[in-house]
Amino acid sequence: MPKTYRYKNLSFPVSDETEVLLTVSFTTGGTFGHTVADVPSINDPELPDGGTVSLGKGKDLRDDSTVIASVLGNLTPQIDSLGIKYEINGQTIQVHQNPKSEEEHPIVMLTIKFPK
Repeated sequence: MPKTYRYKNLSFPVSDETEVLLTVSFTTGGTFGHTVADVPSINDPELPDGGTVSLGKGKDLRDDSTVIASVLGNLTPQIDSLGIKYEINGQTIQVHQNPKSEEEHPIVMLTIKFPK
């Protein structure tokens, strides 16, 4: 079973009408992954690789925590680590990196609140 790295109690204040954009990028060459965001609404956006996706407006994200989960991999033999960076509206909220010797296909989970 893959090792899970959890980042809890993250917070990103945002006003009611602000669109919340999640950007996922990889910080080590050859790293790839799949990211899913569980938001407090019906639409749970996915990023099949890096990129940017809307999580919704601030007012729609307040009722509960948003959970972001990524499964990572890196098939490049000469690169010995996996790295991913999460940004919200252009600001870094979390960076994760681990050596392949620790886990080759980690799951990275973020739990984020969006207060006013």
